[in-house]
Amino acid sequence: MIVRDIRPRGFCKGVHFAIEKVKDILKSNEYPKPIYVLGYIVHNKHVVDELTELGAITLDDRSKSRMAFIDEIDSGTIVISAHGTPIDVIEKIKEKNLSLVDATCQDVYVTHDLIKAYLNKGYHVIYIGKKDHPETNASLSLGENVYLVEHASDIKDLDIKEPVFVTNQTTFSIKDIFNIHLALKDKYQDIIITEEICNATRIRQNAIIKSNEDVDLCYIVGDTRSNNSKNLAKLSKEITHTKTFLIQSVDDINPIDLKDVKIVSVSSGASTPEYLTKEVIAFFKSYSNNN
Repeated sequence: MIVRDIRPRGFCKGVHFAIEKVKDILKSNEYPKPIYVLGYIVHNKHVVDELTELGAITLDDRSKSRMAFIDEIDSGTIVISAHGTPIDVIEKIKEKNLSLVDATCQDVYVTHDLIKAYLNKGYHVIYIGKKDHPETNASLSLGENVYLVEHASDIKDLDIKEPVFVTNQTTFSIKDIFNIHLALKDKYQDIIITEEICNATRIRQNAIIKSNEDVDLCYIVGDTRSNNSKNLAKLSKEITHTKTFLIQSVDDINPIDLKDVKIVSVSSGASTPEYLTKEVIAFFKSYSNNN
């Protein structure tokens, strides 16, 4: 068995910044305790568990809004995750005089600045993103004239006036966004489209497409809540037509799936710790040596 280690992989700059930010304030005496992280700091349970062991309290319940969490807290420090959070939540944190640490990725803020600029020019904004994703929710909160599109099929139901400005979630699929852009151009004449997929997402997706041409089986190491990890697996399946599994660690590998496999490829999402991917690669190298 040949093991193909697809690169780049591992933490992107925004993920690294957010994780280190939390570790730094946990060590510091300048920030009131306890330290709360509003949602997963990044979408990887192993990372969240590590920060929990260091003393961070992650506020995460899909049946509960972020505002509801803030309503229950009267002291301590609130950390905004790498994905950002709705502006009314930030305003509430400030209103309650809680200590605020913003670990939002700068690429997300670039998109926010574009949305605000075009809203101020009188445009209606179409935001391409995953419904209920925290980055999407943060972007939709910037104005009442921001509208969500997740699939090309959503466009037929849009009833908004031109001019139209289009932007997107930074971790969206390069394949899916292309089809949505085509559909939007067919519907609107006075339209400006920017493609704001972050560089880390783009190069990882392109690496999968280029590396999987002759691969029998592909493994993406990443959390099931990670949009960028899920999109890597989706592209592997739909573009390269490779049998692909999204796994969280080496424990999720089923040897039955490796029968008659000659070439296996491995990559990971931008929020996956490097040691998890290395363990998967080591498993396959060991497996190939024993078979």
